[in-house]
Amino acid sequence: MIKFKFLRKLIYYLKVLFKGKNMTYDFENVKVKQIEDKINLIETATNDGKNNLPRSNSETFSNCENEAIITADEFRNTQISKAVEYLNSIKGKVIDSTAKLGQKNFYIDEFKNRIEQTLTAAEGKLSNLKSAYTTQNNEVRNFKLENKLNREPKSLTTLNIMIALGVIAVLFYVELQVNANLLAPAMASGLKEGMAIAAAVAGLNVFVSFAVGFYALKNFHHVQSIRRNISKFGLTFYLIFITYLNWSLGAYRAIHEATGANLIDAIMGKSSVATDAVAGNPAFPWSVDLTFTSLILVFVGIGFALASLIDGYLFNDPYPGYGSVGKDRNENHKEINRMREHLSSEITSLFKNEIRKTSENRELIINTTLRKEWVPNITALENTFEGYRRFADELSFALDHTIGEYRSKNSMFRTEPEPKYWRDDNGKVKTNYYELSEEKRNPEKVFRDFAILYLNKDQIEKRIEEYQNKIQDESNEFINKLNSYNDEINKKIEEMRSRYDVS
Repeated sequence: MIKFKFLRKLIYYLKVLFKGKNMTYDFENVKVKQIEDKINLIETATNDGKNNLPRSNSETFSNCENEAIITADEFRNTQISKAVEYLNSIKGKVIDSTAKLGQKNFYIDEFKNRIEQTLTAAEGKLSNLKSAYTTQNNEVRNFKLENKLNREPKSLTTLNIMIALGVIAVLFYVELQVNANLLAPAMASGLKEGMAIAAAVAGLNVFVSFAVGFYALKNFHHVQSIRRNISKFGLTFYLIFITYLNWSLGAYRAIHEATGANLIDAIMGKSSVATDAVAGNPAFPWSVDLTFTSLILVFVGIGFALASLIDGYLFNDPYPGYGSVGKDRNENHKEINRMREHLSSEITSLFKNEIRKTSENRELIINTTLRKEWVPNITALENTFEGYRRFADELSFALDHTIGEYRSKNSMFRTEPEPKYWRDDNGKVKTNYYELSEEKRNPEKVFRDFAILYLNKDQIEKRIEEYQNKIQDESNEFINKLNSYNDEINKKIEEMRSRYDVS
């Protein structure tokens, strides 16, 4: 178990190490020779030795040794300044990411407000729709009683309109083509004149018939006798007119086949052939013997007229005014049922989206805030602190070596005993000459402004695990709250569905 934990930590820190730039401040290597050259170590030690400096009773470092320390401190201070500049660049990032990771990231109240607003808006609309529906339903009920109806109204829909208009268009076009082709041979100008006459007749057959079906035929069974009588009179007149119109057109076709007369001559009773060859007058179609072709012309016209009549009758409700009365009520009925049916799915969709967003937000916090922001910067700070420890050790070693070299060279030329501070309390010559103080060696004391943020490797690893667990636990808790709240909301929805049931 310990081995696997070690391997995981090793893999993690290798990733961090090679993740990218700016993962630490690189302290310059300490070069002993540069210190020795700057203080002119060999020459100074030789001269001091010959002059028995420092004196045997001296208890403080010589000028040369102090110069070495000063030189090292200058170098150290330069590196500290550069490291501080680097640490300042990541300090804010560490603080910001730490604050983000420490804060609460999932709020149930905000989502509850959204759901409540959705339900409130839906209930407001349903309430208005039901109120209007109740009023409109009473109007339909009163209309049924007044007109002695025992069925529900058929309201006009977009589909009904499209079908009705489509039927009219098809009837008009087909009749136009049939009539034009049958009349063209009987026209002086051929197809062009035949098309004009056919268009006029087709328009009367189709559009007038539709209007008669819509306005007159619907009143045929109206509760008011006066409207029934007017309807019967109008329908009688219409049937006579439409029959006469198409019969006359067929008669003209028959006369033309018999005499070759044009339309005007046929109506006026004139012919280019012998008088006894004239087969009759289209103004009096009953006087004309119809041919097979003319019969087709008559029955096509009357048939299409009756089809348009029925199309107009079926447009909207067959009973006059009933469709208009029921239209708004039926539309509100459909809208209420649609909202009742879709409210649950709409709310379910909101909950699913919130759970999905929670998972995405959790992964974003872990993968971005934690691993891409906090980890690299806190690791860079830790690496910088550890880098300074190594740098301080090297500097301390360099100073110890430099001072040791000075005393060794100095003792070669002395004629008097070594200074007292060269020996320990037992009178033996020291072998360790200098060591940086804790204040200079410890990065937590050197970089006091950043020490509060410092974590070692084990602490970083532990903190990562803590943050991950916190975020995971928080998101799981949030999802559990969502599920509980979903059950609560579903009960409210069922109550609303029941309250606004208009079936």
